[in-house]
Amino acid sequence: MTDDALLDLVARAIVPAAAHPGALVAEALTRDHPEWAPDFARVLGELDRRAGGFAVADDAARTAALRSLTADAGFRRLARLVAHGHLANPASWESVGWRPYPRDFTPSDDVPADVRDSIVPHGSVASRYDAIIVGSGAGGGVAAQALTEAGMQVLVVERGSAPPAAKLTSDHLRNPRSDSGLGVLTGPPVAGNPRVADSGSSQSTVDATDPRWNNNAMTLGGGTRVYGAQAWRFAPQDFAMASTYGVPEGSALADWPVTYADMEPYYSRAEYDLGVSGAPGSARTEGARSRPFPMPPLPMTRPAERLRSGAERLGWATLPPPLLINSVERAGRAACVACAQCPGFACPVSAKSGSQNTTLARAALTGRLSIVVDTQATELVTDSDGRVVGVRLRGARSEAGAGAPWETLVRADQVVLAAGAIETARLLLASRSEREPGGQGNGHDQVGRHLQGHVYGGALGIFDDDVNDFVGPGPAIATNDFRHGNDGIVGGGMLANEFVPTPASTLSYLQDAGLVGWHGEDMLRDLAKLSPRMQRVVGPVHEVTMASSRVTLDPTVKDALDMPVARLSGSVHPLDLGTQRFLNDRAAEWLRAAGATTMVPWEPRPADAGPSGGQHQAGTARMGTDPGRSVTDPYGRVWGHDNLRVIDASTHVTNGGVNPVLTILANAMRIAEDLVRELAQ
Repeated sequence: MTDDALLDLVARAIVPAAAHPGALVAEALTRDHPEWAPDFARVLGELDRRAGGFAVADDAARTAALRSLTADAGFRRLARLVAHGHLANPASWESVGWRPYPRDFTPSDDVPADVRDSIVPHGSVASRYDAIIVGSGAGGGVAAQALTEAGMQVLVVERGSAPPAAKLTSDHLRNPRSDSGLGVLTGPPVAGNPRVADSGSSQSTVDATDPRWNNNAMTLGGGTRVYGAQAWRFAPQDFAMASTYGVPEGSALADWPVTYADMEPYYSRAEYDLGVSGAPGSARTEGARSRPFPMPPLPMTRPAERLRSGAERLGWATLPPPLLINSVERAGRAACVACAQCPGFACPVSAKSGSQNTTLARAALTGRLSIVVDTQATELVTDSDGRVVGVRLRGARSEAGAGAPWETLVRADQVVLAAGAIETARLLLASRSEREPGGQGNGHDQVGRHLQGHVYGGALGIFDDDVNDFVGPGPAIATNDFRHGNDGIVGGGMLANEFVPTPASTLSYLQDAGLVGWHGEDMLRDLAKLSPRMQRVVGPVHEVTMASSRVTLDPTVKDALDMPVARLSGSVHPLDLGTQRFLNDRAAEWLRAAGATTMVPWEPRPADAGPSGGQHQAGTARMGTDPGRSVTDPYGRVWGHDNLRVIDASTHVTNGGVNPVLTILANAMRIAEDLVRELAQ
């Protein structure tokens, strides 16, 4: 028997209903992870041996062989790939009661024509612009709008591509929320883009499918194109963590150089300029507002109603999560169609507000915006006086050449960095000169330090009856009661019900919770039974920052463009793990009060998991008033460089106990306003 034949037999035993059970495994080994092949061969050989010959074994012997290997990590990876391949097929969705769209709609591209028309080929990139912005996500889009509206010719550099929405609205395997282990459509490619994960006790070169890589979307619009769009304001205490809690031993906890009162006008502007739907919560847990939300919240869902009743029994205050999603038609874009494919996916009707359909769209209307995609900024170039005069750009290929690399130096009077906390730090560190041999702005060894993201807490609950209506996007109720004021806890976090997961993700959640097996008809039957009865309550931990959690450049490993890769080292503070346990307990308590009969807490973060820096990454170019302890001044200006600013979450001193995107947008508006004001003088 050939290995392919054995794989097909094993795959059909794992998922008896699958149409082409082994196809995804073969694709993964060819396209994504050829290094998995030896381990899969080992698993298949062991199953063949334990079954006494899988081809001739009866069903009982095959099942026994599969059951005997369910604790094996290689078998679990193989089984998950097979099952996900089946569950990503629309033909399987009815069997688990899942549907992507609860009502009819007319699809539309979430990248407006004016923005697509602003994309220039590599060969058409000019040699000089008034400003270059590295990154097209939340901060980059704000900068692009502000600078083009101020009359400047602007080039936005995006490392990812600009696929149509149709390509990013339906793939359950290659989206940023999938844990199938496959390369995602929003990049970066698996091959040629390593990072080094340094836990202190071990070092590993990892690709972007590994959680330790700390991936964030790379596409036109950055993470805002495929995010879940929760648009929380930070609380007043979030800007004054050191003043509120002191500085715990081993931490680098500090106050922001701005207050909630300083930020409030920009929060309001961000909510109205991009469009946030929501309703205010308790005045006890939120800062003052100068204006109400511009749109009402999305409708309550069936699980949210159950959770609201549970919160009332507990005496907890609740509110609808604010979302950068149209609840009504607004700004020429449709209202949400309640699809069950939101985080990780582009919006099929452009109801979700991302940079690509808001700030970049307005920048494009000026006629002064150029965008280059599939391009990486590899160096900030300085003159003999140390002034930044341009950016070196590289692409893996040119439009004209068959795989030929592309490189150019583009000069500009102003450079704005918005590449995300890891890549912004990497670019600063890689841009060395005689005046600054450790990288731009790194004279005090501060660039790359204080890397943070969000450790998550929460719990999965199973109800005795069907609680899910699979109406998206999912988060319809939250509580802020535990963001601050928790005995023995520094900070805390918001808790909300989770986004509607895909069938493949639902299986992963249930398997990881030990509630569904790894193979056979029982696995599919239990998935179908528990999927409508499952609800997750989760929330981000307000992390206690540490200077040792950081980005540096690896001395030997380089990427496909010959640029030193990011080396991620350090860990989260022990207090964060205590806060995670605290939120786990509160989430389980809430689910129990809502009627859940089984609660499984969020898996504790492993001690060797390294720093937290995933999709909510922040902190590596911390702003402050002391050049010796920060990278930028309070307006994002890199110390020592009057024409170099950072406008993404790298400037965040702390990252809040909520999703940070609204703070990124608001702070970017504050920084961009200062830049435009300075240029006008």
